[in-house]
Amino acid sequence: MQERRWVSVVFFDLSRFTEYALAHPLEDTWQAANSALQSAAGHARLFGGHIDKFFGDGFLSVFGVPRSQESDARAALEAARAMVASSPLPGRAGVASGLVLRTPLGGGLAGDQTVLGPAVNLSQRLSQAAPPGEVWADTTTMRLVSTALGEALPPQPLKGYAEPLTPFRYAGLRSGSGNLVGRSTELRQLQELLQKVGSSGRRVILSGPMGVGKSYLAQHFVATLPEGVQGLVAPRLTAGVALRYALRQGLQDLLKEGLSGLRELELPERLRSILTFSIGLDEHPGLPSSELDALLVETWWQVLAKVAEKGPLVMVLEDLHNADPTVLEFSRRQPPPGVLLLLVARQNRWGSASDLVSLELAPLSLEHTQILVLQARPELGTATSLHLAEASGGFPLAIQALSLTNSGEPEPIPLYQPRLDSLPRLARVALQASAVLGPTVPPELVRHLVGEEADLTRLVGEGFLEADEHGQLKFAIPWLREATLGQVGGQQVQQWHQQAARWYQREGRLAESAGHLESAGEVTTAYRLWRVVAQTAWSEENYAGAILGYLEALRLAEGSVRLNAALEAAEAHLALGRYLEASELADLALQAPETPQVLRERALAIRLEASLELGQPEPLTLSPAATQEPRLRLALARTLPPAEARRLLGYLPSNLESQSHLILARGWLAEGHLVRAQAECEMYLDQSAATPAGRFQARILLAQTLWRQFKPQDAWEALSEEPGEVLPAWFSAWHQATKAALALDLGDLAQAERLLERALVLTEEAPDPCFERVSSVYLRYLEESGQLREARSFGEVALARTPTPLLLAHLVLIYALTPGQAAAEMLGRLLRGLEGVQDLEVRALCALATGFRAQYEGRPARESLRRAALLARQAHHPTLYFYALIALGQELESRDPKKSLVLSQYLLSQTAGRGFEVGHGYARLLRAQALLGQGRETSSLLEFAPVTPLARAWQAALTSTRQGGGAVSPKALGDYGIVGVWARWLKRNSPWGVNPATPRSQRDIG
Repeated sequence: MQERRWVSVVFFDLSRFTEYALAHPLEDTWQAANSALQSAAGHARLFGGHIDKFFGDGFLSVFGVPRSQESDARAALEAARAMVASSPLPGRAGVASGLVLRTPLGGGLAGDQTVLGPAVNLSQRLSQAAPPGEVWADTTTMRLVSTALGEALPPQPLKGYAEPLTPFRYAGLRSGSGNLVGRSTELRQLQELLQKVGSSGRRVILSGPMGVGKSYLAQHFVATLPEGVQGLVAPRLTAGVALRYALRQGLQDLLKEGLSGLRELELPERLRSILTFSIGLDEHPGLPSSELDALLVETWWQVLAKVAEKGPLVMVLEDLHNADPTVLEFSRRQPPPGVLLLLVARQNRWGSASDLVSLELAPLSLEHTQILVLQARPELGTATSLHLAEASGGFPLAIQALSLTNSGEPEPIPLYQPRLDSLPRLARVALQASAVLGPTVPPELVRHLVGEEADLTRLVGEGFLEADEHGQLKFAIPWLREATLGQVGGQQVQQWHQQAARWYQREGRLAESAGHLESAGEVTTAYRLWRVVAQTAWSEENYAGAILGYLEALRLAEGSVRLNAALEAAEAHLALGRYLEASELADLALQAPETPQVLRERALAIRLEASLELGQPEPLTLSPAATQEPRLRLALARTLPPAEARRLLGYLPSNLESQSHLILARGWLAEGHLVRAQAECEMYLDQSAATPAGRFQARILLAQTLWRQFKPQDAWEALSEEPGEVLPAWFSAWHQATKAALALDLGDLAQAERLLERALVLTEEAPDPCFERVSSVYLRYLEESGQLREARSFGEVALARTPTPLLLAHLVLIYALTPGQAAAEMLGRLLRGLEGVQDLEVRALCALATGFRAQYEGRPARESLRRAALLARQAHHPTLYFYALIALGQELESRDPKKSLVLSQYLLSQTAGRGFEVGHGYARLLRAQALLGQGRETSSLLEFAPVTPLARAWQAALTSTRQGGGAVSPKALGDYGIVGVWARWLKRNSPWGVNPATPRSQRDIG
């Protein structure tokens, strides 16, 4: 069976052995070589290595198989050093660490498994390059052993390596405990507790997640104990490691007399036989298991008490999160006087007691983490070390993983492999399956793959996995998943992904199934399933899921299938208002030379539709009659005059009829057939095939047709449905600006301001048509609310970004309202720039601006204002129509008072009850002013609440009071420009008895 393992490899060989063999008889040569190699192999085994194979004058030993220890790299270095130092013949050794494949060769007929990988080759090359009596090691091994002393040698050319490598000459281990970073508070607490164990023993629980530094803190504490205090670190006590073996090994190092010293301890006779059994000197006493366990606990507590009589004792028990019951029972008793028992585990399993203190280690702070990174890799700069510190999450073990490579990419396997090896086989397999299946995985899927006996509870309890808020399993600490993945072979990965795909498909979770099919290498099947995912999601109006499905399908598609996938994705983006993306996807098909004509025309249609929506139509030389693709004829219809478009749309297939309603609505609106336009919009909105972007466009068009029919309140209701998050943000900007324009008509300037503030924030990425819409409404708001300076400033900036005739026309109106000769000259230049523009709204704005300026300068304005009203009426633009008539009424008042009265009455009838509150207010004031000029009663006309500062000032002037909204400052009126000048003049010159609108008076105030 193949197995991926991280190992440290030692290659030992005899130097100048050929010379020795030529100078000695064969028997003597064999005996000398055999003695030297057996001696060296003995050192390898003594340090925990596995002899992989012998070669004539050398052998290969591996540390990390079949099980790993955290000290594998250190053991390999020390074993190599002992081999070289004790060899009767000149020897040398090379040590390298890395990932290998442990596998049988020759079909398994050649015997035991061997290891294959770069580390094996490198160790041999290092040994061959080293002089006799030296151990050379690679950089990775030296970094794995923080206390290793080594001299970096000049780069060496090694056989098989393209670039010279820098080896290290190993010189032993550095003494001392090393630095302790970020744990000074916990260390001080342990030292304080140690001072209190004289009268009664203490237990300290040192808990925290895997890799947070619990063992290092415990070992540092033991290594720095004051003189006279004994320290004992028992080996890791995971399940399967008996208490007696762990304590025996620890005490053997602690007692000067070794294990024989235990026999001299004064113990009761019934416990002495238990002790001799537990240290391996007597046979099993033949007691029942439960009774023997209880006696073992009692015996070893007595042993500790006797040892502590010679001085305080600190004993560390590690890995208690999954220890044997006997070990846990041992740890639940209060220690004898003089003993500080340090219990190291990932969770607190001991509750509370008078002798118990809990210290929970959290990840290190960013500052302390960066210090540790620089200690491991002092050559790194501040920015790089900070990046690695952040990536580690404050876990010292993760810092080591990040510090092993020059690139800063993690190499976690050597650090986590010993912890993974401590798990039972099924738990380890369940962990590997979890790693393969993704960042998060349902526990029921893991059980399905591994079996119901998969011990997921243990994996969670020991801190390998944790459950997220949705009950999914995920790895608990950084890089543990990557380390686990490194142990899984490719064949097993493929098999698990295939099984997971089938499981997800049975569960109806097709997207997850497609992802696992791709990971299993079944790309074509994954492509088909992603298309099903996209189509299903679209039918359920899960548009984000549909887009994901189409893009994933496109990513996996190959050959001619890729062209169809690109167009499917493009149409989905088009339907969701993502026009740039739709155009880019269509280009994939257009740029491919092998694209069939039908697909090419479909791609052209998508790109044309996208460019039209973005306000950047691309000229096409195609004739509608020459196109085969109905979709392209549909797109071309949008570029034709309405009558021609209607003829073309009569020949579309039924599946495209719904889209034709929007084109027909635009055409009827352009021709002024508002009822027909309204009907087409309503028919589209009733269609089940309507897309999100199409529904938005239909609602905007419907609101326009209703507004142009003098129904602003109905138009407001048509916009009650928000665009939603499925469409890009700028759709909301367009929607809010349209509602703001209606709010202005309805007399709610405060709401209009709020809507426009939100809309302006969302226009940064908006296409030109949307930006033009938002900007034009905002300019209108500034003009109506008396903020002419802000309007001029904003208008110039907006025009610089999007130079459209409509924005330029608004700027024309602004300069027409601005007093002064410079403004008049700028007005003339801007008007010349708009000559020849046929848009009715633009022409109406220019005519209105010309009339305003003529009134201000005392020139006849009647024709300009009449033209403005006529153009606004032709454009079906109620607001401009009303304003042009109000200005015309002012003009007629001095020249033809009777016509002014008739016009004011007409304005009242047209605005009353229709929702145009601002226009209706101005109509009332115009009517009142005309009646006052003839000495007639106006009180009922003036009894209303004006909306704008201008209307309030006009009302106050006509009533000589400050009704409806309080005082209006001259400064506020000044920001209406020339209209504000007129309003201030009107206030000073009472209209009754004085004609307020004579050309002379206008010239006087100019």
